[in-house]
Amino acid sequence: MKLRAKFGLFVSVAVGATLLGLNVNSVTPRLATGETVAYADTTVNAVHQGMTGDSKTSNNDALQNLIDKWDNGAVTVHVPKGTYVFDAGNIVLHSNMTFKFDKGAVFRITDGNRVNFVYPSPEAGYDGGISNVTWKGATFQGDNMEAGQSVFTQSIHHAKNISFDQCVFDNAESPTGHYIDIDGSHDVNITNSVFTGFNGSQDFKEAIQVDYSNKKAMSHKNPGDKYDNLPSYDVTVDNNQFLPVSKKSGQVDSYAPNPIGEHAVYGHGAAGIIHNVYFTNNTVVDPKPLLDDGVATIHFKCVSNLWITGNKFINQHVLGSGNYIYLYNSEPGYQMSNLNITDNTFTNVNPTKQYVYLDTKDTTNPMTDVTIQNNDVTTQHKGSTFVDSNFPLTGSGMTIDKNKITVGKVVSTDVTSQQTITDTTVDNTASSNSKPKPKPTTSQKLKKRKQTNKNEQYVAGLATQHAELASNYKTYSLYNHVRGHKNWNIMKFDWKSLKKKRVYIDMRATADTGKWYRIRLSKNATTKYWIRAGALDFDQFDNEVYDRDLNLMKIYPVYTRPFNDPLLAKQKGTTADIAERRMTITHRVKRTDSKGNVTTYYQMANGLWTRALAFDLDS
Repeated sequence: MKLRAKFGLFVSVAVGATLLGLNVNSVTPRLATGETVAYADTTVNAVHQGMTGDSKTSNNDALQNLIDKWDNGAVTVHVPKGTYVFDAGNIVLHSNMTFKFDKGAVFRITDGNRVNFVYPSPEAGYDGGISNVTWKGATFQGDNMEAGQSVFTQSIHHAKNISFDQCVFDNAESPTGHYIDIDGSHDVNITNSVFTGFNGSQDFKEAIQVDYSNKKAMSHKNPGDKYDNLPSYDVTVDNNQFLPVSKKSGQVDSYAPNPIGEHAVYGHGAAGIIHNVYFTNNTVVDPKPLLDDGVATIHFKCVSNLWITGNKFINQHVLGSGNYIYLYNSEPGYQMSNLNITDNTFTNVNPTKQYVYLDTKDTTNPMTDVTIQNNDVTTQHKGSTFVDSNFPLTGSGMTIDKNKITVGKVVSTDVTSQQTITDTTVDNTASSNSKPKPKPTTSQKLKKRKQTNKNEQYVAGLATQHAELASNYKTYSLYNHVRGHKNWNIMKFDWKSLKKKRVYIDMRATADTGKWYRIRLSKNATTKYWIRAGALDFDQFDNEVYDRDLNLMKIYPVYTRPFNDPLLAKQKGTTADIAERRMTITHRVKRTDSKGNVTTYYQMANGLWTRALAFDLDS
């Protein structure tokens, strides 16, 4: 076929053919005069256009050049598999763009750098920005290393028809900001995506901010943008996951992001108020506990036509916030209405105040048309009411019922990410299949002996505690029981078959024949031996008086002594079993293992010990 250009020029293109790296359903020819004729539906390959997915080459300039080059008509940017690294900077988008990522295609930011994807608004008004931008299958990956938190932000201003589908936002949220900043924009759809990790210095910030066209609201202040305090509306966040970044142990390394909300009203809402927000069918796991008044995991200020429906709110390794959902009317002249919190499940969330709190600055101006219904709570500790307010929960349109709270053992709440989260770290540890499993000689004939010990005292401990065999361990024998006990025997065992010197301990004994420990030669071994205390080297413990008040934040085991103490610790539940959240610390122990790794434990005023990581150390 032939495409007619200006000045009588013709460009011949075969439909569906590939030309200079383009999948051409139509093409944008460039004329000798430099003038461009735009045709729609162009697909370009990011690699053919200069981007490099080799995990080391910076792609800022290449991506910006691609965007600037294909700025007439609709363009689809196909991103092949690869890791595309970015330095600090801004990527400015234009209308009618679609980014389609292959599986395994990753945009990566490191070294504490930050990239803002800018949706410019050179004019005021809802038509002042760009429109029709789609991200499909994209992965935006950062890290939180010594250089600081690396960040990707979508700064959406006066934009419309913006969508993110099947995307991953992995460990890249700004400590002072958001993943997606929606300011004076509308028709924004975020679906089937995953958001992980938040290390906020401003811990109330959310992954998705629904806000106003105001310079103070912007994550990135684009030069030349025009602001007018217009509110965002028609925002749909459906079937997404908000997850923590976890350690190999399963404990939380970085909290899950606070999923959605906003905290400000500009111009007292003269240009309008946030409305038509749909937060539906999402899963939120282990967000940071927010205990202060006026904050919550989900927080909206002056909003109407809000649906929080069909979501799963789950805590696995983190304690609950003060309030989980907090709706606040700060404007006496505005009436919040049509607020719907329905058909959600709350599993082990355990807020210290209430699950839902409705607050209005002017108590003579209550919220109207409120439906809080059919929510299901499963908790280990009954105490918090489900919904409360500072105004009567009665009157026209108030439907607050059928919210069920079940107290009992919480069922398993393991959540698998619905999208692949790329892991760029390398695990050099040996697999569990390679661990030696020494076996004792069981064919020996054991002697029958009378007990000669007059005194034996036994103390049991947590079975996962461990110690190293001392350098002279081969001079020691393994026993079926402490020497001097009835029918004690030395067990035949070939020390050469033992390749690991770390042994696991579940009991100690003091007898007339000395001090003893009962050990296993691997973590999952069922055969147990007794050995003299001199054969073991325990971790080093440095104990000091420590006076500080801190908030409990994460779920960690609670012990009678620091874990691995030579006197052996017993577990006394977890921090979730402690009613108080503000704890006085009396002692600190730093445990140093044989590899030099240091683990810190705090003793609370109740006499029990737990990991320092269980507390908010910044409080």
